Amino acid sequence: MKRIWAGAMAVAVIITIFGGQSDAAVRTVSKPLPFPAPGVQTPHLSYDADDQVWRVPMHRRLIALTFDDGPYPFYTPLLLHVLDRSHVAATFFCVGRSAQEFPELIDRIIASGDEIGNHTFNHYALKGLSDEQIAGQIMEGGAILSTFVGRPLELFRPPHGSYDRRVLEIAAAMGYRTVFWSDSPEDTKNISPALEVQRVLAQAEPGGIVLLHSGQYRTIESLPVIIDRLRARGYTFVTVGQLLASGSL
Repeated sequence: MKRIWAGAMAVAVIITIFGGQSDAAVRTVSKPLPFPAPGVQTPHLSYDADDQVWRVPMHRRLIALTFDDGPYPFYTPLLLHVLDRSHVAATFFCVGRSAQEFPELIDRIIASGDEIGNHTFNHYALKGLSDEQIAGQIMEGGAILSTFVGRPLELFRPPHGSYDRRVLEIAAAMGYRTVFWSDSPEDTKNISPALEVQRVLAQAEPGGIVLLHSGQYRTIESLPVIIDRLRARGYTFVTVGQLLASGSL
C-alpha cells in the first residue's frame, strides 16, 4: 500500500528539504512526502508491479516516443517541428530547473498536444542519493512542471535510468508510475542517424516505449525516418499515458 504522511510531519519534511527554495515552489506541492521528520524512523515503503513500466503488453501496434531532458532552446523547437509536421504526439520527461529557465518551451510542448513527465529537478543520478534527497528531487521537479500542466503529474523517469528499489518505492508513494523503456538506440552516443533508425526499428514492438533525448541533433535528423518506417509497419504513435490506457488490447 502506498503510504502518505500528513499534517505537521509532512510540513516539517518539506521545510527541512526545501528551506532554501522559493515559497512558490513549496506551495505548488499537493502531496506530502512519504517520510517523517528528521530523527523519526523512515517507514517501510512498497510499490506494486504496475508502478514500473517498461512496455505495455498489447496486440495493437501502438508505440510511444519519449524524449528525456531539456527543454533546450535550440533542439526542442526543432524536435517539436518534426513531431507537429508528422502529426505525432510524444511524451517529454522534462527537468525542473530547465523548465524554470525556459518556461515558454514547456508551454509550447503542451500546446503541441504532447505529454509532460517528471525527470526530477536537477537531473541527478538518484541511486546515489539519500531517501530524502530522492524525494526532494522528485517533489520539486513535479511541483514546477505541474504548474504548467494544471494538475499533478503521474509519470516519472529517473535520470540516466539510475534507480534501485528505494527510488521505485519513493516515486510510487508520491503517486507516480516510473516509466522506463523497451526500445533505445542509445542516441546520446556517437552514432549515425542511420544507425539510430536501424536500432529503433530492430527493437520496435506493440506497446513499446522508445527512449530518445531532446538534446541530440542526430535524433532530430533520424526522427522523420523513424516515424515513416514505423508507420509503414502499421504502428500508431501515442503518448505513454494513452499507451497505458490502451493496455492489453
